[in-house]
Amino acid sequence: MEHQNTDSTGNPAASAIQDARRDPKAAADQAARRVGDTLKSAAEHLREQMPDGGIAGHVADAVSGGIKQAAIRLQDQGFGRMIDDVVAMARRYPLQAIFVGLGCGYLLSRLRRD
Repeated sequence: MEHQNTDSTGNPAASAIQDARRDPKAAADQAARRVGDTLKSAAEHLREQMPDGGIAGHVADAVSGGIKQAAIRLQDQGFGRMIDDVVAMARRYPLQAIFVGLGCGYLLSRLRRD
């Protein structure tokens, strides 16, 4: 007998968890769309805060453009495709993937100490 936990309080987090249980792929796609929207707005905010001309302006254009491209790709392909791309890259370049992982772990450990 399956026990279903219904939340009558209208809690959005509980509702999202229930939806993710029923259809994990749809929940992941919805989360990817939300993250993509957030990335797009962050890129636009970054671009608005940086100067228009000079080296800083060119760097801001490049960074905000890259963030927008990543957001669009995330919205179009979802998390599953991005994970597949990362796995394929790690298989193609295993040694570099190990070093990137170690570097990320080191940076995270340094951030936690501060």
